[in-house]
Amino acid sequence: MSVLDFPRFHFRGFARANVPTANRNTHGQLDIATNVVSMAGQPVDLDRPPSEFHAYLKQLAPRFNAAGQPDEDGIFSQAAGHNFCGNNHFAWENACITGVQLGAGDVDTDDALVGARLALWGHYNDYLRTTVNRARWVDCDPSEPDTTLIYAGQFTLSGKQAGANTPSLFSADIGPPHAVRWVGSGHAGERSGHFLDDDIGRSRLFQFSVAKGDPHFLFNQDAPLPASLHALQEALAGDDVLGLTIQYSLFNMSTPLRPDSQVFYDMAGSIGLWRRDELATCPAGRLLLPRQANLGPVLVRVGADRVSLNMPTAIPFSTRAPHAVSEQHPTHALGEKRALGELLLHGASGKLVARIPEALYRDYWRHHGVFDVPLLHAAAAAGSLTLSSAEAHWEETDWVVQTERNQLYLEAPNHASGEDFPQTIVVQSRLRGELRAHPALAVQADKGELVGAELAPCALGPGYAALTLTGRRPGATRIMLGEASGRQFIGARVLPDDWHLDKVPAEQVDYAFLYKHVMSYYELMYPFMSDKVFSLADHCKCETYSRLMWQMCDPQNRDKSYYMPSTRELSLPKSRLFLKYLTQVEAAAKAPPAPAGAAHAISCKAELVDELKKAVDLELSLMLQYLYAAYAIPNYAQGEALVAAGQWTPDELELACGGADRLRDSGTRGALLAIAHEEMIHYLLVNNVLMALGEPFHAGQPVLGQEASERFGLDTEFAFEPFSENVLARFVRFEWPDYLPTPGKSIATFYKAIRQAVADLPGLFEPGAGKRGGEHHLFLKELTNRAFPAYQLEVGDRDSALFALDFVTEQGEGVALDSPHFSSSHFQRLRTLAGRFAARAKPFEPAMPALKNPVLEARAGCNVVTDPSARSLMRLYQGCHELTLALMAHHFAQQPLGSLRRSRLMNASIDIMTGCLRPLSAALMSMPSGVAGRSAGPPVPGAPGAAVDSDYARGCAMLAERCRALAQYARSLDAGVVGAAQIGMLEFFNQQLTDLSRGTMSREA
Repeated sequence: MSVLDFPRFHFRGFARANVPTANRNTHGQLDIATNVVSMAGQPVDLDRPPSEFHAYLKQLAPRFNAAGQPDEDGIFSQAAGHNFCGNNHFAWENACITGVQLGAGDVDTDDALVGARLALWGHYNDYLRTTVNRARWVDCDPSEPDTTLIYAGQFTLSGKQAGANTPSLFSADIGPPHAVRWVGSGHAGERSGHFLDDDIGRSRLFQFSVAKGDPHFLFNQDAPLPASLHALQEALAGDDVLGLTIQYSLFNMSTPLRPDSQVFYDMAGSIGLWRRDELATCPAGRLLLPRQANLGPVLVRVGADRVSLNMPTAIPFSTRAPHAVSEQHPTHALGEKRALGELLLHGASGKLVARIPEALYRDYWRHHGVFDVPLLHAAAAAGSLTLSSAEAHWEETDWVVQTERNQLYLEAPNHASGEDFPQTIVVQSRLRGELRAHPALAVQADKGELVGAELAPCALGPGYAALTLTGRRPGATRIMLGEASGRQFIGARVLPDDWHLDKVPAEQVDYAFLYKHVMSYYELMYPFMSDKVFSLADHCKCETYSRLMWQMCDPQNRDKSYYMPSTRELSLPKSRLFLKYLTQVEAAAKAPPAPAGAAHAISCKAELVDELKKAVDLELSLMLQYLYAAYAIPNYAQGEALVAAGQWTPDELELACGGADRLRDSGTRGALLAIAHEEMIHYLLVNNVLMALGEPFHAGQPVLGQEASERFGLDTEFAFEPFSENVLARFVRFEWPDYLPTPGKSIATFYKAIRQAVADLPGLFEPGAGKRGGEHHLFLKELTNRAFPAYQLEVGDRDSALFALDFVTEQGEGVALDSPHFSSSHFQRLRTLAGRFAARAKPFEPAMPALKNPVLEARAGCNVVTDPSARSLMRLYQGCHELTLALMAHHFAQQPLGSLRRSRLMNASIDIMTGCLRPLSAALMSMPSGVAGRSAGPPVPGAPGAAVDSDYARGCAMLAERCRALAQYARSLDAGVVGAAQIGMLEFFNQQLTDLSRGTMSREA
């Protein structure tokens, strides 16, 4: 019976919670039935800057000082809460196994597994292909503390000394979100008068389970496992065992010292077997509820010779220190558990069932509230149980009625169409721990006008019922299960009735419409986006990332940790507006015109450095070729126009551009863009290896034609060429693996020589120097995330450098035909794509007829564009391209060690690539080149522009001036040639880089 059974593993650590607090609605500033935000009793004027509302909320009384005491000039506002800028991220920190119990007896704290690390991760984002995925803490009804949901996707157990690229001992995927099951108060010492006393004293218990039948429920077959894990594997083989149950409690919230602060909790938990007919997310056992308000629930299992108790939050701690222990121990020291005397478990007859010594339950950090005592009289346990002492009393709730999911979001009814959106969940009832059919099961909503509830028989048999909940009116309520003091509840939130927006045609959903009806609410209530990511009030950013916004808000991803908005209060009709906006952005693009050998041995470090610089140039050259071919293919909206004109068929549109939903299948165009993104990661990863050798960041220079052949020694042509089957075949040759015979030198043999040198040459890495490059976790493989969820490109020694080089070749070549990496490799993805084109009965060339290797000035092997308008736009493209590399080079000139995605310089470089170079590329592809029958295209990059000053402030000032000059140049071009979003992007970064140069903005987001 879950953690009340053996084997049993205990763990301890901390939890980091970055939860937003302004949505708790302490001052009535938010109507959750409509998502309307008010200021001084009136709806906020959306034409005003959101910062005005933020300032208003922060100055509202009551206010409190840093010590949490009332102060009219205090830094804290109750209305904004302690973390106005929270982003819902949730993570376990320094969680380790502390004890093992394979059978009855004391907790073994010397087991080989003690010290092993546990981690709770979010879901792999297969749009951005991310690692280091954070789970999310979401309050279904933020005004109530007992409606918390944790959205998590992966659970891992790793060795004591495991690093980011060390395989886990065990990993498993996590199913639906798990909600808080028990919430207690006054758990961490006495109240101190702090305005957050209720939060500080609150305890929460969570549980989730992982299924052994899931294909990603994996023990490491290649690592020596401790004997205790082998014992666990044997126990898991039982027919009635479904998998593992993980229970954890959070308490003793750290006291925030300044506004907009995330907090930490003490975390204690236990792991046991998940058995058939047990709920995955609700603790199993006979439930005893306390009579005293500051005590928590107790679960009991009466066995053949022992009584097992699960009471992790039943008894509060006696004291709490006023300050956090240290940076490594971010919570406050707690005293012992409160002494309540010996606890006696009695049956209904009054006969003693078991004794729980005071010393046992107070030894909390050994067993985390899960322990066993001898059974004294088995027959006495047949009736209702009580647990008591002179100072405490618990009584058994005979009937426990619960569901797997006890916090639900429901759609409001669509009155215009007469459509409802019911959700049916399974209710389980138990009598004193045993599955039984409830003789008079009743359900009742606190606010019956909000939710309809209907019970029906369930095919699972006795002890189960089907409960259908239907939203009637927006708002939050509870649905009570059972009767009297022992009843449990389900939380339900009916989302706003936004169905009138579903009728708005896509052509009307422009940025202003989307901001007014959807994004303004999030900009007002959750300022973390504008503070740490990008402001939803910035048109240029929203247009640039319109596709990503739709993908993140897709209702199919609601149970994923990466779903946006994290707070989940987005209605179905509002989420669909993001697709309509994306359609409108795409439709704004002009329709295209009618279509007319052996590895070299590296002998020394200097030679290795030169080869790595070649590899950087190589990856940059590959990336730009993939991008050129991709942008020559029309986007989906342009493709639809070609279908309407009879030039394409619907299945050709699907092959070229994917599906109308613009989600995972983006056709050939999206496949090439995805590979280009991954080549960018290879470019950064090789640079990290180079910098680990003590070399500076190498911006690189793309090379083509004969120059590429001479520099890389490859016989495959390097050229900027629109997509075709011939170009696709060339791309397959680029990625051809070393393990398949091929004439001549390949990229694979090029990397093979580099890897051999890194493995063999002595003295390459300075001992103890640590990593010298940057961290990045976008566009990585799902296999990498599954095996190494903490990996983000760091390189600091020989092993991590070899791991990095292997990552590059695995993603490109696929290791071997029978490797799990093969199907997701560039090589196989491109071969599959080529096969789809080759299999067509009618040949299909989807690309626009762009020039091969377009340039502004004559160069060998290139074609000069002569059309004046195209040349003007090519100059702007050239300037933006040089700007992106200069931003990147200036970032690395500071010798950073943190995440690239937190660097404002790196984010600026990526945004210019995505927000300027991408639309400029598409625009150039549809402009005349001056050569009959051929359109222009983005120019082949020339020699690098002038370097910026390595001093951070002066360099940022120079980069700001480049942005200003480019924006001014863009404005000078003919109307409609350059979009407002691109000009806005350049002006945005002119201001941001100016702020960075003056020190008025943090370097990291």
